[in-house]
Amino acid sequence: MRQCIIKINERRKIFLWLLLLLFCGMPATTSGQDSISISSYDRRVNRMRHYWASLIPTQFVIQNAGNMGLVSAGVGWSYGKRSQWETQILWGFIPRYSSSHVHLTNTLKQNYIPWSVSFNNVVSLEPLLSSVYLNTVYGHEFWRSQPGRYPDKYYEALSTKFRLNVAVGQQLTFSFNPEKTYFKRVKLFYEIGSCDLYIRSLFMGTDISFWDILGLSLGIKLEML
Repeated sequence: MRQCIIKINERRKIFLWLLLLLFCGMPATTSGQDSISISSYDRRVNRMRHYWASLIPTQFVIQNAGNMGLVSAGVGWSYGKRSQWETQILWGFIPRYSSSHVHLTNTLKQNYIPWSVSFNNVVSLEPLLSSVYLNTVYGHEFWRSQPGRYPDKYYEALSTKFRLNVAVGQQLTFSFNPEKTYFKRVKLFYEIGSCDLYIRSLFMGTDISFWDILGLSLGIKLEML
């Protein structure tokens, strides 16, 4: 009987030791799982923040003329290894002139700047600025498809609602210390361009010359990021 009691006590001790080891090991295991879970969560959050941060505009743009209104303003994004690509969204207006009221315009613009020439740490020149952009005018006077009052295919695929534009120009950039000024860079540019309607009129054999279809546009870009 005494031997049985001793064996039971030994078994209890072994069982208690096993429980103690089990409970001592659980915090270490849980801590490891938590660290893995938190690490993957942090990576996912950082990825999402990076994607959302890329939607923040890097520049503010003001442009005069360019077949997009008297004055247009909007935001843009510069990207690429050398920030050679720019995408801009602009809103402008066309004064009354011969119409009864002001018209608003909206433009989606894509720029490509292949290279830059630096004179010093402050001033640089972009010898070539190429642009292609789509512009629309808001108003019932402008139509997307040809009205029935015109002969069939009179305007072919063109409409008065949307204009496809192309332009080339140059840009002068002034760089600043972002810790001392609000803007990182200020860019002054000009463009000489035309739209699909003017180019079509030139090739239709009308009295319009090549120089008649070109227009000059001036603008400024204020880079914040």
